[in-house]
Parts: sequence; structure tokens; C-alpha cells
Amino acid sequence: MKHSLLFLFILFIFAGCTTAPIPSVQKSCINGERLNAYGFNHLEQVGKVLREEKQNNKSFEISMFLLSKTVTEYSDMFKSSAQISNVARFLPIPYAGEVCTTTKLISKTALNLGQAANAFNQYKLSSNTFLDEFEKLNRTTATSAEISKLAVYGDTRLLSDARNLEVSLKEISESTVAMASTMQCISEALETTNGYVNNMKNYVGMKNDVSAEDKGKVVKNRSSMITSLTQLNQKIGLLAKSGQVYRYNIAKARVYSELALELGK
Repeated sequence: MKHSLLFLFILFIFAGCTTAPIPSVQKSCINGERLNAYGFNHLEQVGKVLREEKQNNKSFEISMFLLSKTVTEYSDMFKSSAQISNVARFLPIPYAGEVCTTTKLISKTALNLGQAANAFNQYKLSSNTFLDEFEKLNRTTATSAEISKLAVYGDTRLLSDARNLEVSLKEISESTVAMASTMQCISEALETTNGYVNNMKNYVGMKNDVSAEDKGKVVKNRSSMITSLTQLNQKIGLLAKSGQVYRYNIAKARVYSELALELGK
């Protein structure tokens, strides 16, 4: 009896070893097809924002043209009116940064406008390229390599061009603020009769009152500056908001497409 129980115990142990479950290879819970769909969806979000921006580009180009026209008028006003020019030279006007004279302020803004025009053209080119390449993709047949290629382009080119344009516009905004501030100071100086201004006028030989026409030019120019500045800051805000959408969705598209490429190896 004792030997029988021992035999049954040993048999039970060996039976447990032989019937132990064999671990199976765990299958991936996500496949390349689904990863491609995720990547495509994120690129689609970028394309949607770019199309919306494209519709507003014409109005932005018009506002930039008007700003350039205002800067030219600003420059001509100083050249044509000795009294306005002298007021600008001798008033303690708060210029921006290293800009210390009206001439430098005009030159700086004109230079920024030229740089912004180039940055805007480059951004339009990369935006159109992205949209054209995205239109070639098909949701159901787009490969991981195709999605990855467009995501990389967006990451290395589109985002870079968007950032360059945003920086250029901020520089113009700073110059425009300084110009509007200058106009305000000059406008107040032409209207006031305080001791400093009178002494300054006498010093530069301004015996006569400034003409109503010159005063009107200053007010008109400042109004144009404020209008342009408002439109400019709106565009900067839109670019910053769009940039956030681009960065998030392009980064996601890159991750998903690169994972899909790894799974396909």
C-alpha cells in the first residue's frame, strides 16, 4: 500500500511536467496597415490647415503691400518736410533696440519687409509642395515609405519655413511699433507748446508753425501704421497657432510611419 501511494505521487509529478502549457509567441497588437492609417490621418490634418491658410494668403499679401507703401510714404514725409525731420531728430523718441535715428528705423523696416517677402514666398512654395504630394497619396494604398517621406519633408522643410516667416514678421512688427511710436511723439510735439518743444524749435530754426498739411500727414501715417500692425500681429498669431498643429501632427505621422517601416522589415 505504501509503495503504491509513492508510485502514484511520482506519476502525478511527471504527468504535471509533461502537460505544462507551451508558451506561445505573442503577436503584435497593431499592424503596419493600421499604423499607415494613423500616419495618413495626421498628415491630413496638416493639409487641412494649409488649405485654410492658402485662402487667406491673398489678403496677407495685400496687407504687406500696404505696409510697404506706408513705409515709403513715411520715408518721403521725412525727406519732404524739414520741420518734421527736425522734430524727429531732436525729440527723445523711444526707438526699438539698436535703432537710434529715423533713417535707420526706415531702413531697418524696409530690409525686414524684403526678408519677409522672401520668407513668405519660400513658405508658400513648401506649403504647395506638401499639399501637392499629399494629394498624390491614397488613404488605402499609401505605403509606409510614402507617408514617412512626406512627414520628413514637413518636419525638415515646412516647419522650418513657417518658423522663418514667423520670425521675419515679428521683426517687422517690432519696427512698426517703433515707427508708430515715433509718429505719436511727433504728432504730440507738433501740437504742444511746452518749454522743451519751443526751445527745440528755436534751436533748429523753426520760427513758423508747422503746416496743417504736415500735421495731417503725420496723423494719417500713424493710422496706417496701426492698421498694418494689427493685421501683421493677426497673421503672426495664426502662424503660431498653425505651427502648433503642424508640429504635433507631423511628429505623430513620422512616428507611426517609421514604426510601420520597422514592422515591414
